[in-house]
Amino acid sequence: MAPARGGDRTDGRHRCPVSVGRMLFVLVVVGLGVVNACSAPIAEGANGPKGSAPTGSSGPALTLLAPPTTAGPTSPFAVRLDVSGAVPRADLSMSVSVYEALRDPSELDETLGGSPVGSVVASSDTPIALSSLPPDPGHPNGVDLSVPVTAGGVVGTGTGPFTADIACPQGSCGGVYPVRLELTDTVTQAVTARLLTYLVYTDGGADIEPLRFALVVPLVLAPPSSPSSGAAPAVTSSDLDTLTNIMGTLSGTRASVPLTLAPSPATVAALEGDRKPRSKAALASLVSLSAETGRQTLCGSFVPVDANALVTAAVGGGTELTGQVHRGAQVLDAIPGLRTNGCSDNAWVTDATLDPAALGALGALGYNDFVLPPGAVAGPAPSTTPVRRFTMVGAPRTASAIVSDPSVSTLLQSTSRHDPALVADQILAELELDYYEAPNTSLGRGVVAAPPVNWQANTTVLTDVLTGLEGNPMVQAVTLATLFSDTTGVPVGGVVGGVNQPAIRRPAAIGDAPGLPASAIRAARARWTGFSSAVSGTSTGGAVATDLGDFLLAAESQQLTPGQQRAGVEHFEAALDQQLALLSITSRQVRLTASTGSVPITVIKNADYPVKAVITVTSDNIAFSTGGGQASNSGCTAPVVTDVGGKSSVSTLCTFVHATNAVYIEMRSRVSGDFRMSIALNSPHGGLQLAGGQVTVQSTSTSAVAIALSVAAGAVLLGWWGRTVWRNRRTRRGAHRMRSGGEQ
Repeated sequence: MAPARGGDRTDGRHRCPVSVGRMLFVLVVVGLGVVNACSAPIAEGANGPKGSAPTGSSGPALTLLAPPTTAGPTSPFAVRLDVSGAVPRADLSMSVSVYEALRDPSELDETLGGSPVGSVVASSDTPIALSSLPPDPGHPNGVDLSVPVTAGGVVGTGTGPFTADIACPQGSCGGVYPVRLELTDTVTQAVTARLLTYLVYTDGGADIEPLRFALVVPLVLAPPSSPSSGAAPAVTSSDLDTLTNIMGTLSGTRASVPLTLAPSPATVAALEGDRKPRSKAALASLVSLSAETGRQTLCGSFVPVDANALVTAAVGGGTELTGQVHRGAQVLDAIPGLRTNGCSDNAWVTDATLDPAALGALGALGYNDFVLPPGAVAGPAPSTTPVRRFTMVGAPRTASAIVSDPSVSTLLQSTSRHDPALVADQILAELELDYYEAPNTSLGRGVVAAPPVNWQANTTVLTDVLTGLEGNPMVQAVTLATLFSDTTGVPVGGVVGGVNQPAIRRPAAIGDAPGLPASAIRAARARWTGFSSAVSGTSTGGAVATDLGDFLLAAESQQLTPGQQRAGVEHFEAALDQQLALLSITSRQVRLTASTGSVPITVIKNADYPVKAVITVTSDNIAFSTGGGQASNSGCTAPVVTDVGGKSSVSTLCTFVHATNAVYIEMRSRVSGDFRMSIALNSPHGGLQLAGGQVTVQSTSTSAVAIALSVAAGAVLLGWWGRTVWRNRRTRRGAHRMRSGGEQ
């Protein structure tokens, strides 16, 4: 299993060997400003930046039209070539050199840069005149080269300009042989173009146990970089073109190749909700693909997520991961025919590390098969390509895992446009070399390629790879369900090529890295839970809550950077605030002329769905009673009155159906004057305040105590006045008697 090109293999098994001579060559090459062949990027192909002519040359271009066919005793090495340029073909000749078979994937890595390894085992004795080669019937600039192969004394059939006699012991000639093609300008005697491809030889023995190869194909639309506030992301034409082209590649004559489809439920939801005919056609194509024989449809999270990040970030104690999986299944189940094969043998495919907590959470959700990157497991990798399953410490006992092949996954997303057939040839050679590490074994071996969800798929590469897998005697395409099967798939652990591959492995340590905005997601989830409890009583309100929930789930996408994830949470918050703005409480002044009365609280609802909420009224100077709480246009439960610390409140659960809703509250004023009542409209669960307001009560009534005090005061005043009048009269009578006695 080869790594991404350049430097060390990502599984740690091999390093690019550097001899003294190679080091001197590298120093010279670097001095000239040319990239070392061992680290040349994929986009440059095998022959410099243009993939055809030597660097600095303006000569003709030499590229593959398709990967070469497999050679054997009954089939020659046949390759279709494209030769373009201004040099007349009559002035061009071609030489062919076949190098010794590659011994391990590390040597294959070196050849990806265009430099063969080992010694030449067969070559054309004299240059082949290009004009002598038959033209390719399917391409105007194409020529076809056919070379019979004799191996181990077995003479190969076919005709061609020469026969390649591979020097190898009889019965052990099978392998992957680098082949170098060179174009020479016969006028100037200069080499104008080079191409390195591969001759794969097999004797076609009946005892061949092919390498099982599971290709996981992500079907995902790119997430929007900046979604409009409160609106679902639109399906762009460019993203739809990419998705449609990939699905078109998987259909038709190549539909017979077993594949594992990984459609993103968020993508399915976007296609289903988009009104454009092309989106509907794309969704229909996806349904057709999933119904093909030998196709497995994975049931994953709503958007691609890092399960470990969702669990270890303590986002709701793992409930976010549960929400992702349940929502994903809900979306896929809503499309008839999309899950024809079901999800009983479901697999979790990831490019992130999973610790025991994440493995346990996924196991509880029904995942028993795991595809992990090589870096997700601790300890050294086996010296041979990892082709066996293993159990992970922390995973359910019934679960098993396998590491994905990073090199094949990387090559599949090559953006090379000048020679995609060469990239496909490199992928097939990689798989066939993996087979030849331990050929003709009766024990199953398997390789999984899982490109990242945001892969830049080259449909020509994908087409050529699928074509090369059809009828391939060394590599058998299977689904993940087949690969993980205990009867038809790959065993757990065992000896492969004389090397023991472990049956039990531990998760790798997880380093510090920018993570999810956990606190923001927790707060947003709490708000959504409250809102959902208020509006999900009807299909209309439930749909609104689901759409809002999708915004929040989308913010957790592994395709987004931490900054984009925070922006996604803000997008959810803005959309939720738009819904809450549709509810309001009318603030006004109410006059209470009696000691008790019924005061209306008016709730305005501009949403087109009913809202269930708890309305709570609180005041310091007003006492509430349990009467009221009902009106002809509002259904409310019996009110509950509480008095704490001199503050009285009344609460009732109401369902608001109309645009204007009045809830009558029975109250009694304790004193006269103007008083404020605080009003809150809260969700039934989650404690989300949907709306708030105040009502001012102007009390002009006189209380019984005040009347009693007034009567008592009047009685005292009347008594005092009567006593004063009586005393005054008595005094006047006494004075009158005294005057009358003196006169006598």
